[in-house]
Amino acid sequence: MAKEQLLTPSPSPPPPTPTSTLPAQINVATRKQHTLLNRLIIDRLPLALPPYASDPALLGQGLAAFSRIFLVFEEAWDALDSENVVARCGETVSERRLATLRPKALRRSSRLKVDVEHIAQRAGVKSFATTSAQLAMLERMALEIQLKPHVLIAYGWVMYMAIFSGGRWIRQQFTNAGTEFWTPQPGGMQGEQEKVHSSGLPGFTFLFFEGEQDGEDIKAEFKARLAEADSLLTQDQRQDVIDAAQRLFEDCIALVEILDREVLWQKIWSKLPATIGCIAMALVTFLLYYFSRSGSWTPY
Repeated sequence: MAKEQLLTPSPSPPPPTPTSTLPAQINVATRKQHTLLNRLIIDRLPLALPPYASDPALLGQGLAAFSRIFLVFEEAWDALDSENVVARCGETVSERRLATLRPKALRRSSRLKVDVEHIAQRAGVKSFATTSAQLAMLERMALEIQLKPHVLIAYGWVMYMAIFSGGRWIRQQFTNAGTEFWTPQPGGMQGEQEKVHSSGLPGFTFLFFEGEQDGEDIKAEFKARLAEADSLLTQDQRQDVIDAAQRLFEDCIALVEILDREVLWQKIWSKLPATIGCIAMALVTFLLYYFSRSGSWTPY
């Protein structure tokens, strides 16, 4: 009996649990920051739209800040398409391979530039300023991408997927603001409203995609390409990407806080002349009253 037990083959081990895809790992690692950032945006966006705002000046300030992140990582990604690429990403994932992960139609920089310029013109300003804190953030991002080009996957996944998910909700809020908010022109809204649903009005064209599927086909293609390249990353590179995604969310949260401070100071400075005027009038009134009561001075 004992001999039979020894000869009985042991049960086969269970099949190994498949490793989570990199996008899934990014989503899990950034869930907390993602939820916080969503809440910050949802709470603030209505304050930059009618009836609280009559023009997109405040909105443009925020859009310009986030568009600079797109400019940093998309310009770096565009550089990978150049003819004379020198591999700096290691033997596992070449820069040339990274360049093929992003469908061309995903690129948003050109549209964002036009949108921000239009909003600045609509708001009556030459451009939207960049603070020293924002510049430091962008410089660090650019350096990180230069040293570890594979972290572009983190930037692409976080920023592009944001446009396809929360961006759809934001697009509807922008549409609800009406064409007069974006492009004040004589005449009614008829005809213009149809354009909003097909290609967007100047100011938020970056949230629209060409084609009947409104970008859903592009999103599917991007996700498929990432899945194909997932196995090419080393474990260290995967961790680099996850860490970069977490930092990106933290930077976006910090960016909202920076914008909050900017808006607060703008409100203070805009009210300062009126406040000084009121203080001056109160002081003059007090002095007139004091000297007239004391008899040491008369207004004759």
